[in-house]
Amino acid sequence: MQSLFIDSRKTKRYIFTAILIVILLLTIILNLLTGADGLNIQDAYEFFKRKSNLDIIIYQIRLPRVMAAILAGALLGLSGAIMQGSLKNPLASPFTLGISQAAAFGASFAIIVLQVYSDESTINSSLGVGLCAFLASIVCMIIILMLGKISSLSPSSMILAGVGLGSLFHALTMFLQYFADDLEVSATLFWTFGELGKANWESIYIMTAVFIPIYIYFLLSHWKMDALSFGDDSAQSRGVEVDKFRFISLLLSSLLSAIAVSFLGIIGFVGLVAPHIVRMLLGSSHLSVLSLSTLLGSILLLLADFVSKIIMPPIILPIGILTSFMGVPIFIYLLLKKGK
Repeated sequence: MQSLFIDSRKTKRYIFTAILIVILLLTIILNLLTGADGLNIQDAYEFFKRKSNLDIIIYQIRLPRVMAAILAGALLGLSGAIMQGSLKNPLASPFTLGISQAAAFGASFAIIVLQVYSDESTINSSLGVGLCAFLASIVCMIIILMLGKISSLSPSSMILAGVGLGSLFHALTMFLQYFADDLEVSATLFWTFGELGKANWESIYIMTAVFIPIYIYFLLSHWKMDALSFGDDSAQSRGVEVDKFRFISLLLSSLLSAIAVSFLGIIGFVGLVAPHIVRMLLGSSHLSVLSLSTLLGSILLLLADFVSKIIMPPIILPIGILTSFMGVPIFIYLLLKKGK
């Protein structure tokens, strides 16, 4: 009977994965054929018939944007799944824990105080911003962990501590902007909004290099997340070094969100929404949650990007605005459900 249940769960996961892959491909095509003027059917026809110069627009402008959406969605989805599993709280995410805001402060500090863009090398500038964003996010996470350990905070209280720290780092970012010149303010405003338009192949390569090894590591360690969900004592009895694994998990999840934020700005709620949807459909097995939250995160960002281009053409709205509109109702729903 148990083997039948396991086979049924695997079949359900395979079907859901296939559906997500199909949706992902459709959203990729939609975004490749959508620009500032919205979805143009005639342009799509000409592209597939190879009767125009759309190849340059698609491969040099739209494709990097699509790849950035796929990778950033995967980074944030995986980061949220790891945080929720480590803290055993479905409200945990890079945005609600203040990690995104801390990373944005680190990026702003690199631009305004350290003047990283005075370096002629674009690669060094991007790495400098990413490094500062990562360090700031780690500081935020360490503060949360220290508060939790010293004051014996409950998981829900740790989320509230993260919200408070997020407000603090946002205020520090505005403080830096107040004393910056117009060029620096416009540069840091990019991180605050969350925008896919400035994605380039360098940032895509770096995000890919960060994502793949961390994704593989957690797929191989999914059983540890499952063990944690039954409590620290139960996990320890199954051979999990709880404190060490939780620290590594939060460290790597902070890196995932920091890299996404450092290149694309604050993109909220994807890390919260994607893992929760997977749990609602497939249950709490972390093999499903970790693997499919990445796919779902990519789809959510691609859909948000598509809507941002068709809602007010020729204006393309920053994607961070769309994800916040999408995520806030689900966040409120989670709070109400947890309260009950």
